[in-house]
This record gives sequence, structure tokens and C-alpha cells, in this order.
Amino acid sequence: MIRKINIFIFFIFLSVVILSCSDDPNSVGRLLIPEKDVLKSQTLELYGESIESFQKDSVSFGSSSSLLLGNYKNVSSKVLLAFFITLPDSISDPYSNDEANLKSAWIEIYPNYWLGDKVNLDFTAHKINTAWNPLLVDDDSLSIIESSIGEDILTSLSYTEGDTVIGFTIDNNLVENWVERSFDSSVESNYGILLSPTASATTIFGFQALAGFALNQYTTLYLEFEKPGEFIDTVLSNPNLDLHVPSGEKLTNPNNGIILQGGIISRGKLKINTDNIPKNIVVNNALLDIYIQTSDEGTIGSDTVAVSFLSNFSNSTVNEDFGRYPLVREENKFSGDISQFVERWIDDEVNEGLEIKLSDEIRRANSLTIYGTEDISFTPKLTLFYTTK
Repeated sequence: MIRKINIFIFFIFLSVVILSCSDDPNSVGRLLIPEKDVLKSQTLELYGESIESFQKDSVSFGSSSSLLLGNYKNVSSKVLLAFFITLPDSISDPYSNDEANLKSAWIEIYPNYWLGDKVNLDFTAHKINTAWNPLLVDDDSLSIIESSIGEDILTSLSYTEGDTVIGFTIDNNLVENWVERSFDSSVESNYGILLSPTASATTIFGFQALAGFALNQYTTLYLEFEKPGEFIDTVLSNPNLDLHVPSGEKLTNPNNGIILQGGIISRGKLKINTDNIPKNIVVNNALLDIYIQTSDEGTIGSDTVAVSFLSNFSNSTVNEDFGRYPLVREENKFSGDISQFVERWIDDEVNEGLEIKLSDEIRRANSLTIYGTEDISFTPKLTLFYTTK
């Protein structure tokens, strides 16, 4: 009997403990914590006070995963290509002994991006007569390259709207020089060709560069050799150098908006007044939202923008030591966490604002207009979630 009573008392005690643990901490546990040590979660909304756009110069396009060729509105883009040619002995030996010939040669491009009117596609090709490095080409070196090129050597262009391949041929004598150079170093060096859109072109198309990864999408030079009576064989060559060089004037910003654009590299800079951020807080999340007013994009849209820490707002100098963070597209806005930037401001790093750019600016010619600071509903907004004592 005594044992049953003890078991009954034990279960009553266990029930009290469980109920106590399930109570709201505010009604039980909080009484044990000094008021000064209670953590309080709070939210603060801050808005952009200044937003501008600017055109970035001295951008290297040599690391782009795509090449852009064509004209569209305020952007025009040229492409430089040089092909690495190597022949098997079964072809180079008879060719060097004049027992085989280059029967035909053509180049195929596989477009993966379009902006503008695909119908009006047209470009010319020119032999490049000077050495170039895709990582070092700038306005000055491009001028030297263009001043040395000759007449148009494109002999035919094959493309119909909807095709997955753009094919063209160039002067066969030039291609023969490239072939001879592959096994005879005394022949003139192969510096490749410059592709330039004509004035009538109203589209820009993109295709894979060397920095891309799909091996079957590289621009390809087809070389068809014939040894009469014995064989007809085709050798494929891909570029060993490539580069696109966009140019153009920055578009005029619309009322209450700034333009971000690829190709000509139009970026934005944003300053948010952070004076009201309390000191000695723990930043849980700092969500930056910027709102899209209009867009003019091609077949591949711009899904993210990159935000960088500015060390000088007036001359748009980025502090490269602090990295950059992505804002992801969500319907009519780009949104992302910039907590580390906010923490630097709290730690007395001078607030010189942020740089905003399209993450795909060197491989696309898309443009988006971002709302400015005039309409509170669409003004860039920083929502700060933080904890304080």
C-alpha cells in the first residue's frame, strides 16, 4: 500500500515539473533573469537618401563566359577570335607536300542569348594584323588593332530566324595561311579575325566564350581537306583567344529612376542614412530591397544584382577588401542580406554608400531601371532586424 502511495506522489511531482517547463518563460523563467539582461528583438526601416547611376570605364571583358556581337539601341559590340589549329600527320604531311588541299572552310557560332530583332542580323569579318591579349585590350589597344585591319573578308553568311547555328565563311587564302602556320613557324602569325556588326543590325546575340563550360557550344572552325582519289577529311578547331568589346553612350535616366545596364557597364550607387541605427546591437539580419521600375532584357534575364561597399561615394570607389553580396530577383524587386556591411557602419566604418551592378553585366546587354528616392513605396529600403538589451 505504501509503495502505491509513493508511486502516486512521484507521478504528481513529475506532472508539476512538465507543466512548469511548458509554461511561457515570461511567466516563469523570466522572473529569474534580471531585466537588464533580457534580450529584445527590434526592427528598424531605413530608406535611401541618395541614388545615382554612372558608367564604369576600364572594365576587362576577357573573363566573360559569353561573347556579345551586334547592335541594340545604345550598345554596339565587336568580337575578336583567334583559332588554334593543329593537324594530324595524315593531313599535314600530304598538305605540306602539295598532295592535299583545303577544299572548304567555314565557322559556326551557336547563339544562346538574343536581345532585339533577330531578323536584322549582319556583321563583317576582318583579318587582325597585330598581336592582342584578351585580358589587356583597352580603348587604345583596340584602336591599334582596328587601324591595322583590312577590308571585309566574310564571303557568305547563313542564318534564318529560328536557326540554332550562325554559319559564315571567310577568305580561303587567309584560312590556308592559318593552316600553314600550324606546321611552319616561318609563315605569318595567326592573329585571328575581328567581327563587327553592320549599321543595319538591330540585334545583339551572345555565344559561349572560352570561359564557358559546355564543350559542344564553342565557336568552331571547320576545315575540310581533300587528297584527290584518297580521302576527304574534316578537322575541327576552336578558339584559343576570344574577346568581345562593347561600346556606347549611357542612357539618360528617367524621372525617379536610375539605369543598370550590361555591355556599356552602367551601375548605380546608393547611400542610406544610418544615423538612427543604435550602437551596441547585435544585427540578426539586414535586408536591402531595391525596386524594378522597367526592364529591357533579352532571352536570358538578369536574376541578381551585386552590392559592394563604397569607400568614396563621389568618385564611386569600391572597397574590394569587403567583398560583394547578391540581391536576388523577387517579382518586382531585388532583395538580399547585407548584414556585414551594416555591422561595419555600426563599428564606425564611414558610410559612403553602396555600389549596385547587374551580376551579368559583362556577358549580357540587358538594362533595368531601378526606382529612385521620390516615391516612398518604391524607394530603396533597408530593413534592420536586431537584438538589444
